[in-house]
Amino acid sequence: MLNNKKILIVEDSRTIRLQIKIMLEHEGATVVEAGSEWGMLSKIEEFGIAVDLIIMDLVLHNEDGLKLIENLKMNPKYNNIPIIILTEKVALDSILEAKKLSIKCYLKKPVKKLELINRINSVLNISDIEA
Repeated sequence: MLNNKKILIVEDSRTIRLQIKIMLEHEGATVVEAGSEWGMLSKIEEFGIAVDLIIMDLVLHNEDGLKLIENLKMNPKYNNIPIIILTEKVALDSILEAKKLSIKCYLKKPVKKLELINRINSVLNISDIEA
């Protein structure tokens, strides 16, 4: 279970955001949504370092997700927030660049609920005993 975990979803597709939000709320997480860089930054500022995890697409409307992550990681205030990439873009260069940015997990859309939850638990080091 993801009780008391605050997760920010950065995805430009409202439908996909809603699907992921429902999955995570069903597991007890508090979910905040953003559809763009501006939305992501305002939500992070709103919650500050209280955000436990960011799930992010790489391709947002005319925005480069890897560049957004790089900018986020340069800010000492937010560089320890773990990030899971959830995207249709599965190119070797993107995966290698994500590894350089200390991305914890790279998942391809569409993702099944069990896979997503297992990866979140792994990234957040949540064991079945804690859940």
